[in-house]
Amino acid sequence: MTAAFDHGGARIHLRPSSMEDYRRFLAIKQLPTYSFTGRTASFPREYATRIGITVGNSRANLPYEPNPAMFDFQRDITSLAIEKGKFALFEDCGLGKTIQELEFARHAARCLPSPKCVLIVAPLMVISQTMQEAERFYGGELAITQLHANNLQEWLTHGTDRIGIVNFEALVEDLQPGRLGGLIIDESSMLKSHYGVWGQVILRLSRGLDWKLAGTGTPAPNDRIEYANHAVFVDAFPNVNAFLARFFVNRGQTQERWTLKPHAIKPFYRALSHWSIFLSNPGRYGWKDMAEPLPPINVHVHHVDMTIEQHDALHATTGMLIPGRVGGICSRAALGQIAKGNHKGEKIATNKSGFIRSLVDSWPTESSIVWCIYNAEQDAMRATFPDAASIAGDTPMEERLPMIDDFKAGRIKTIITKPKVLGFGLNLQIATRQVFSGLQDSYESYYQAVKRSNRYGAKFPLNVHIPLTDLERPMVETVLEKADRVHVDTIAQEAIFMEIRNNVLA
Repeated sequence: MTAAFDHGGARIHLRPSSMEDYRRFLAIKQLPTYSFTGRTASFPREYATRIGITVGNSRANLPYEPNPAMFDFQRDITSLAIEKGKFALFEDCGLGKTIQELEFARHAARCLPSPKCVLIVAPLMVISQTMQEAERFYGGELAITQLHANNLQEWLTHGTDRIGIVNFEALVEDLQPGRLGGLIIDESSMLKSHYGVWGQVILRLSRGLDWKLAGTGTPAPNDRIEYANHAVFVDAFPNVNAFLARFFVNRGQTQERWTLKPHAIKPFYRALSHWSIFLSNPGRYGWKDMAEPLPPINVHVHHVDMTIEQHDALHATTGMLIPGRVGGICSRAALGQIAKGNHKGEKIATNKSGFIRSLVDSWPTESSIVWCIYNAEQDAMRATFPDAASIAGDTPMEERLPMIDDFKAGRIKTIITKPKVLGFGLNLQIATRQVFSGLQDSYESYYQAVKRSNRYGAKFPLNVHIPLTDLERPMVETVLEKADRVHVDTIAQEAIFMEIRNNVLA
């Protein structure tokens, strides 16, 4: 039997009177993804041989030739992503998503007809690192054009270069795809905001493309609806609502509004196994390279006494004499500011800055990252550590890069910054100590910041220090509790996913 082919999928018409077609019907029901419209079955072309049919030629793919510098799992996963054409890498930080993304871009550009192009979208601070990785792995043989907001549209419309890279901030609402033939999203956790501007622009630009890849180290297994935009991006579902309706129940305006349907966990991961892979330890899948566990993360929570001024500010803000759990973003932000020595725009006494300085001074030979939340907090840290490098959101790029290079080389021992500035994608394994001057109730922000140092290539344990006052303790406990849940959930999630892949895709 020959199947009709369209946009990477196969379609066959099943005859109810045919026993052979009935067997095909049962086989199709075992595939990771499929659909029926009347008697017509649709499924991805790569599953055609599993049900005994041939599929007409799809897009003209050239044979993939892996970069010999790749590890075994990187090679195999990239081959799978290229075979699929539309794929997501849910891989832990440090497993080399960059080389996989570069390989995908290189191969897609070879397959696309001229003048079609491939665009990589990445966080601003990751772009230079990606360009360095391209030079390291390919020498000058992989040309990548670094683009900016002011020339992105011109490049998409009239450019001739085949591969470009740009930061998320350049994705404006009126951007047109032009000659776009492939789209790669680095740190695609940016997609999790279903209705954010960047996510909507990406989904619009990606419609109809045969080559699409997303990569992130934070798939958030205990918040599974965050996969919705990834599913839409790779064309597994037409929209977010279709994804949610398939697997989730809407509980209304509660803390856990969307919950997975009873008994839906295996169908959920079966569907995801068609267009993504989860990976935290290659050894669990049977790969040999990089199968050794990472050095441990040791978390130290330190108590910092509140000052009289902070107690007075607490009472003025909440009416409470003793800190307790306070709901609401505004209330938590106000208490966080008080803990850092700021109240209604005025400085008040705090013991935190001095405590952090004494911590860092206690390990003079080690490199440290001090993470902040607020501008005033970072200013205070800069004054406390006059010899440290400080990178804020308004630090010019020509100043950022030399400071990062000096930190990586050990010429600067301490760097002060925020997770939203340096917390995504960068390799900062030299830091064996991290100090969270500020930590809000965002697990992703905490996880990404920690994984700048605890990643492959790190040779020593990472010690994470969280000095906190009683004002901050409820927020920090929320983050640490979620970190424990995510660790347990990730192992369970990966086990289910491996079982599905072994049974269905072997």
